Amino acid sequence: MEQLDRERTSADAAARRRRRLAPGDRRAELVEAAIRTLRSDATPANWVAAVTNEAGAAKGTFYVYFPSWEHMLAAVRQRILWEASEPLRAALGSDAGVDWWAVLERECERFVAVAVEFRTHHGLIFHADLPLESDSPLPSGPALLRAAIDRGSEQGAFRATDAEAAAALLFAAMHAATDAVLAGGEPARWIGVCLELAHGFLGPAPEVRDRR
Repeated sequence: MEQLDRERTSADAAARRRRRLAPGDRRAELVEAAIRTLRSDATPANWVAAVTNEAGAAKGTFYVYFPSWEHMLAAVRQRILWEASEPLRAALGSDAGVDWWAVLERECERFVAVAVEFRTHHGLIFHADLPLESDSPLPSGPALLRAAIDRGSEQGAFRATDAEAAAALLFAAMHAATDAVLAGGEPARWIGVCLELAHGFLGPAPEVRDRR
C-alpha cells in the first residue's frame, strides 16, 4: 500500500510539474517528442496519439499548439534545419576571420547527416507540402545560406553573384544529395558533388576569352 501511495504521489507531482510548463516549453516538448517518434521506423496508425504518448501529454494538448499534424511536421522540419545549421549560424555571429568554404562544407555534411536520421519518414518531413510557420522567428535554410554567401562575398571568399539564387540551388542540391544517400549512395560522393556545385556558383569568375 505504501508503494502504491508513493507511486500516486510521484505521478501527482509529475502532473503538477507539467501544468507549470510555459506554453513555449510545452510546444517545444511536443516537437521534441515528434522528432523522436519520426526517427523510429515505426509507422503509427495515429501520429498525433503517438506523439502525445511519447511526450506524456493528453491528446487534446496537441491541438492547443498545432492546428494539424501538417503544422507539427512544419515545426519539426524547421527545428531539424535549425539544429543542422548551428556551425553556420556561429560563423555568421563571429567577428573573427571565417573560412567560408569550410563553413559551406560543414553545412552540407551536417544537413545530409541530420536528414538521413529520418530514413523511413524522411519524405513526410522534407518532401510534403507543409504550411509555413509565418510567425516563426527562425530563418529558413536558404535564408541562412544566402546570409553566409553574402558575408563570404563581402570578405572576398566568394565571387559576387546572385546570392539568393545560389543559396536556393545549393539548398536544393543538399536535398538531392540526401535523397541519393537514402537510396544507397555514398555520402562522401554526394556531399562532394554539392561542394563542386558551390564552387561553380561561388568560385573565381571564369576567365573571359579574347574573341578577337
